[in-house]
Amino acid sequence: MRYEKNGRKVPRYGPRPPRPSKLDPFKEYLKARIEAYPELSGVRLLSEVRALGYTGGRTILGDYLRGVTPVAPLQIEQRFEAGPGEQAQADFAVFNTGFGRVYAVLVVLSWSRSLYVCFGMHQDQLSLMGGLHRAFAAFGGVPGTVLFDRMRAVVSASAPDGSAVFNTEMLRFASHYGFKLRACRPYRAKTKGKVERTVSYLRSSFFYGRNFRDLEDLNAQLVTWLSGTANRRVHATTGKIPAERLEKERPVLRPVPGDAFVPAVVAGRRLTRDGFVSYNGNAYSVPEGVKSRDVEVRATPGEVRLYSGGRLVARHRVIEGRGERRLEPSHRGGVQAGDAPSPARSGSPELEFIEVEKRPLEVYERVLT
Repeated sequence: MRYEKNGRKVPRYGPRPPRPSKLDPFKEYLKARIEAYPELSGVRLLSEVRALGYTGGRTILGDYLRGVTPVAPLQIEQRFEAGPGEQAQADFAVFNTGFGRVYAVLVVLSWSRSLYVCFGMHQDQLSLMGGLHRAFAAFGGVPGTVLFDRMRAVVSASAPDGSAVFNTEMLRFASHYGFKLRACRPYRAKTKGKVERTVSYLRSSFFYGRNFRDLEDLNAQLVTWLSGTANRRVHATTGKIPAERLEKERPVLRPVPGDAFVPAVVAGRRLTRDGFVSYNGNAYSVPEGVKSRDVEVRATPGEVRLYSGGRLVARHRVIEGRGERRLEPSHRGGVQAGDAPSPARSGSPELEFIEVEKRPLEVYERVLT
């Protein structure tokens, strides 16, 4: 409809035709690339069209891509809930302190959400085994399965079908405690989301804003936090207190074995001139008179055992830190060559050579069945 303004008729204009764009010659190419590969990034496509002669800017390209890129449907993650005693989830986490980098072993019972954490100076298989042992003792039992990500301490390789090939030593450990090993699928760490979220909770609720003198003080404060806060809070997901749920879960957990697990892995070491053996960043003494400089180290979660010529010549409690030396006083008291320190001088039980039982591979395979 026309109207008059100042006595003159004013025509009505329609929408203006779109202005030519520097991107026009490349739109068909971009559309075809997006249809074939929807996840290609804007940076990648910009480099491709510039190689074809595009001289425009990034903004024009971005506006066009937003209009033609298909929107992926929202993926709903299915939450897996285990029953009482069925599963625990375990992981390492790294923290920096004033006295160095430390590593936390976290273990969460999936049903009760009861949490155990311990800090150490190493991120290795022995530290993981020690943390699991102490967690089982704190929980009062062993769950049916323990879920890990594909850390090297647990998984040695992946089979052609993507399934995990477990480390032989961890299979022995799992068989000893009576649980089954489970591993997340590759690149699916969210499968063990309970312990993943617990790492963030540990950082925000415990670690940040506190001061720690050393590793001993760190673990002492941690014990107080675990018993007074972490396991006494109302859990956001379950709406229950983990410590109270643990009381209901404990009767269905498997008993913790009374005998200690002895790893079969032996590490060869050379004896220093002053009679020490280095292991995991610390030094341990051997008795005077040991004939060979070649020493074998067999470590358990709580003890380092030193062998010379097939005989156990020394045992020490594991040093938790780094750069420390442990000298057993009796080792510098004239011990005869090749003799182990006697119980009277060392204050430890009688020493003996422990022969590790050799088992067929079928034993390890049965752990997972």
